[in-house]
Parts: sequence; C-alpha cells; structure tokens
Amino acid sequence: MENWGLVLFRTVRLFITEQTSLWIRQKAVYVIAHELSHQWYGNLVTMAWWDDLWLSEGFATWMGIHVSDQLYPEWRRWDHFAIEDRQAALSADSLRSSHPIQVPISGSADIDQVFDSITYYKGCALIRMLGAHLGVSAFMAGVRRYLAAHAYGTATTADLWQALQRASGEDVAALMHSWTTRAGYPVVSVDADFDAGQLKLRQSRYLHSGPPTPAEDSVVWWVPLGLLVSSGSSSSSGKSGNDIDNTDGCSRAAMRQRCECVNIPHSVRWVKLNHANAGLFRVSYSEAALRRLALEMERGGGELQTPDVVGILNDLVALVVSGYARTSSLLGMLGSFARAAGDSYVVWQIIGAFLESLHQTWAARAPPSVRKCIVSLTRALFAPKAAALGWAHRAEDGPLIARLRSISIPRAGWAGDAAVVAEACRLFDELYARNDDCCESPPFHHDFTSAVLEIAVRSGPSENHARVREMYENSQRWRLSEDQRMAALGAMACVPAADLKIATLEYAMSDRVLPQDLNIVIGFMVSPAGAAIAGDESIASTKLVLWSWFTANYQRIVARLGENSALLGHLVGAVVSGFATCEMADCVEAWFADKRTAAFDRMLPQSLEFVRVRAAWYDRDASDVARWLGADGAASDYFSSAGNQQQQQRQQT
Repeated sequence: MENWGLVLFRTVRLFITEQTSLWIRQKAVYVIAHELSHQWYGNLVTMAWWDDLWLSEGFATWMGIHVSDQLYPEWRRWDHFAIEDRQAALSADSLRSSHPIQVPISGSADIDQVFDSITYYKGCALIRMLGAHLGVSAFMAGVRRYLAAHAYGTATTADLWQALQRASGEDVAALMHSWTTRAGYPVVSVDADFDAGQLKLRQSRYLHSGPPTPAEDSVVWWVPLGLLVSSGSSSSSGKSGNDIDNTDGCSRAAMRQRCECVNIPHSVRWVKLNHANAGLFRVSYSEAALRRLALEMERGGGELQTPDVVGILNDLVALVVSGYARTSSLLGMLGSFARAAGDSYVVWQIIGAFLESLHQTWAARAPPSVRKCIVSLTRALFAPKAAALGWAHRAEDGPLIARLRSISIPRAGWAGDAAVVAEACRLFDELYARNDDCCESPPFHHDFTSAVLEIAVRSGPSENHARVREMYENSQRWRLSEDQRMAALGAMACVPAADLKIATLEYAMSDRVLPQDLNIVIGFMVSPAGAAIAGDESIASTKLVLWSWFTANYQRIVARLGENSALLGHLVGAVVSGFATCEMADCVEAWFADKRTAAFDRMLPQSLEFVRVRAAWYDRDASDVARWLGADGAASDYFSSAGNQQQQQRQQT
C-alpha cells in the first residue's frame, strides 16, 4: 500500500532469501517499483475523482514494469506482460459486461470493483501504446509536464492529454478519447493480396462471445498498426499515407476509419501487424497471410522475433475461443509454434495455458477418449521439453531458461508423465525427511518447490497432504522461505480426495490461515494444479465440490472476509469462472439472485459471461476437435516425434 511516507508490503514481497524462487523475486521487484511510483502517480498528483483511477494505477503498473525492465533486462519483463497482464486486460475487456477505463463511480462498492485488470493492465497497455507512437522522448517530456503542472493537487485524464499534446504536437485527446471513454477494443481483419501488393484492413469490436451486433460495433478506434514485413522487399511506388516504408521493416501507419487499404512492396513474403505487441488490439489474418507467417516460423531463426510470435499465438487462441477461427486450425499450427518457440518460455506458457483451457472446457462434457487425447497431446509436448531441460539449473542457464524449466516440469507432471511424477515424489520424500539440524542444501532448486509439493500431494500417497500441512505450520524446521510456505498452503488444495479437499477449505477458514490467504487455497483448487488433467473426471468434480462447499458456507465466508471486501469479489470470481456449461451458469445466477452482491456486481456478470463463452466454444467446436485428434492418436504421435527432435537438438548443442 502506497501511503505517503509509509509504504506497506506483504511479507513475501520483502522477505527475500536464497531460497526465494525467481518468479517471486521478479514479482517483488515489480511490486516494490509499482508502490514507490505511486509517490508521484497518486500521491504527488492525485486523480480528481475515482473515475480517473487509471491515472494512478495504470501509470504505476507501467512504471513497475519499466523499472523492472531497466534494472533486469535479462528478465524480458515486457514479454511477460504480453502473456499475463495484457492478456488479462484483453480478456476482461472482450466481455459485454466490461466497463470503460473512465467509469462512473456512484458509491464505495463501485470504487473497490474498479481496482481490476481494466484499470491496471488496460491502463498500462494504453500508456505503452501511446508512448510507442509518440516516442519515448516526447512521451516522457509530456509526463514530466503533467506532474509539474499538477503537483500537490489533482488532475484528470484531460489534463494528461493536454500535457502530452503540448510535448508532442499531436492531438492526443482525439487519438485516445474512444480508448478511455468506451469499453472494448478492436480486432483488425487482414485480407492480404500479395500479388497486388495490398492489404485490406477492417476493424470491428472484438467480443469473446462472437461478432458484435451493429449497436455494439459503433466505435471506430484510432489503431497504430505497427506493421512489420519481411526484409529484402523492394519499395513500392505511389505511396499513400498508409503505405509501408520498408527502411526498417516497420511502419507507423495507423487506422482512423473502419476500412482502409495499405500498399506493400510486391516482394513481401509475409506481413505482421502489432509489432512487439505495442498496440491494444487483436489481429485476424486471412488464410493466405497466416499460412505465410507459419512458414516463416517453421524456418527457424527467421525474422519474426519472440514478441511477434507471442502476438500471433495469443490472438489465434482468442479467435478460436470466440468463434472467429476453428480450434483445429490452432491445433494444426501448434507444431509450428513449438518449433518457433525453441527455449522461449513465453511461447511455451501460451501453448500450455491453451491446452489447459481446452481440457478444462471439454472436461464436463467431452467423451473420455477425447479428454484422453488432449492429455496425451499435452504430455507429448511438455514431457520431452521437461526431460531435455532436466531438474538441475546449470550455471550457463539464464533466467528465461529457468522460467521455462519451472513451467515445463509442472505441466508434464499435471499431464501424468510418469518420470516427472516419480522424481517429484522422490524429491518430496527426501525434503520431508530432513530436519532443522540438517545443514545440507535442499534436494532441489527452490524454483521447483511449488511443483514438487503439488505433484506429491496430488499423485503421491494420501499422507502427503498432512505432511505438507506440517511443513506450512512449521516452516522453520524445513527452512522454507515465505513464498515456499505459501506454496505449501496452496499444495494442500491439490489433494484428489473430495473429503480432504473439504478439510483443506475448512482449514483455510481457521485462525491458522490469514483471511486473505483463503484466495490462495481456492486459486490452487480451481487451477490445473488442483485437478490433475490426467484424471478423467477430476477437474469437473473438483469445481462441483468447491461450489457445494462455497454455497453451504457462504455466510461464514462473508463474515470472515467482509461483505464489501474486494477479497470477496475475487473469491467469487475464482469459484464461478471455472465452470464451462450454461446449466452451471444458470444455477450460479439463480443462487445469487437473492444475495447482496454489491461487492462483486461487476465481477459476477463477467465470470458468468466467461462460463457461457466456454460453453459456446464447446458447442461450436466439439466435433471439430474430436475429428482433429482422431481415435488413433495420430496427432499425439506427431507431437511426440517433434518433441523428441527438440530434445535431440538441445543435447547436440
């Protein structure tokens, strides 16, 4: 909390030891920078009213990432923003129940609810988009002008635009008005005619639930295209304002109308919009344009850099879920993305998250044979990667390899890879057998603590649940850092037995667990870690067990967290959003009909909309996915072969 002169943090953000995982270290740097930046954005200059909260939180988020990137460039912090925070904003803002960044505030409950991904992450993404367009020098000059003009006072969004306009000479208010006053963002459709040297572009509002109605599609955004083309292209003649100048391969062209044309050199092999994910929009490529991008990725070592591969993959996942593209089209390209990824953890993270989402959506209704194929596909991709990377961090490994290792091993374990499960259980037994008199180093790197504990509880003997609880309560005996202690608490939620899940939830309601940490337990329980995707029924049944407990104990939960607490809203969202059928959406909606929902009257409709989006995804593509996977497991065999090739290549290097 950014009090002026007394900044407060959770213990886990400050108590950093040699045993603290890389991810927690990175999070700590970001959070500390975020909170300290509030001394300028929020304290020195305060928003005039809560409808401009983004001026404080959006800027603090941007500064937190910017400072992290400056101090530790090897972390590639903006790459991570593209797959986590930016995606959270795009996901929330793709709902019909979304809200503008500048949202009317009528009461205290409204204030609590706008501390959300729209305010923080969409705000940050818009700052980044505008900064990339204006240029760093002009943008920062405008920000300094804004802070100096309103120091020890209040300011509005209009004040920021005015300062940036004076510094840059551009009509910033006109460019950004729709971005802050209207909900949503566009998807830009790209129809590429490479022979004619022309791109036909069309923008429309992107909605997770499918194409918008005419009334919903009334906004025309200013869209900085960030247009990138292959190198070695000859310049085209007769350029218009939206032609690409290929001197550096990237254009500053922008859309200001619903439909526009862009001329490109005839020798261009491929085109990519939204270079480096600087813009806040989706891109839907024609089949020809997407095929050329896939060929470029297949080349390996080509011109498309990791941030651009991330953008293509992220957009394709979103287009599949919303019905703009078939799921089979993405499944068919996973090999290309995996080969393009190499050792890029950000690309592998998106691949893993997509497969988890696919299985969680299909878990309640798909035949066991289809669910088994999805599991096999996940295992075929991640088990070879986990085996190639191994459990030991090497001296030559940078932080990105460390992150890749720490996501590959857990996903292989969640998918039931026998070697990963056996090793994790062995390492857990070795750790548990140690005592406070043991001076030896832990039996595994601290980045694996969460994965080892989760797998041991989920796939090991039932007594491991009690052992992990003991480690949480007596963390000093095992010399656990604070984040490892929280990992032990979360791992308790990964137990497969329903009675022990209930016991874990009851334990989280006791005085041994802080009220805010109830969300940790429930977060683990609804995640893939909490329900092994190797189990045919575990994901769907876990969510029903949790819902039954939640409804039976709702008043206790409200009393513990507070009826108007933001924590309650986050918890409701976690419990509800994991379902994937319209029947459960209707059931949840009916149950809350007579409840006081002021603390989450934005969160609840958004969560229910997500549930119905997933239900529609399954209804639309169930047959498509089943056909692609095939009963003979050919898809899994293909990916297994690809994975073995990756392992051999890494061993050769």
